[in-house]
Amino acid sequence: MSDDEAQGPYRVVDDPVEPTAEPIGEIVLDGTAVSLRPGETVAAAMLAAGRVGWDGGRGAVFCGIGVCYGCLVTVNDMPSIRACRYVARPGDVVTTARHGGTR
Repeated sequence: MSDDEAQGPYRVVDDPVEPTAEPIGEIVLDGTAVSLRPGETVAAAMLAAGRVGWDGGRGAVFCGIGVCYGCLVTVNDMPSIRACRYVARPGDVVTTARHGGTR
């Protein structure tokens, strides 16, 4: 993976106030590797990788605080995980409903 790909299209880089942490690993999102920074939720990693919606528009990060349940994904074969609340760990396998996961 090149440096540009590791950053993702929506990842903040060179922030003068809070420097961006180096990647600590990757998660697998619907079969694609996505870089992960310390403390990022699954939703943050998805958004940084350019995934702003999924499952044909049924899934997206709407509230970002776990109230609306719009961001449900399957993580490591556990269904109905709120992507905005789950702090991702390197090696996590995240699946959206369109790719075999469950909402």
